[in-house]
Amino acid sequence: MLAYPEIFPWAEESTAASLLHIWAGIFFIVIFPIYSWDHIRGHSNRLKKISVVTATGILQFFSGMGLIFSGIPLLLYSADVLDFPREIHLILTFVLALSLILHKISEK
Repeated sequence: MLAYPEIFPWAEESTAASLLHIWAGIFFIVIFPIYSWDHIRGHSNRLKKISVVTATGILQFFSGMGLIFSGIPLLLYSADVLDFPREIHLILTFVLALSLILHKISEK
């Protein structure tokens, strides 16, 4: 939302949206690696067989790490300066959302 003001004009001038995005990103940087490592260890017996749940979990892990790695430079240098990380961050946001939905609705 913050990187595309032409699509979301209300978010560009919103301090609340900016702060919410920054705090959500920091929360994601701290919580995501801890949760994913614990989740992988807890379900390690199911990871040996390939299924939709395993594939979407792997996709979540890598898209989440990509969001962290692309989000840190955006946080430090602004989305207006860095076009490539901004595009990657946007794409990975949708990939993560879709993989979370597929992970939730697939058979366990």
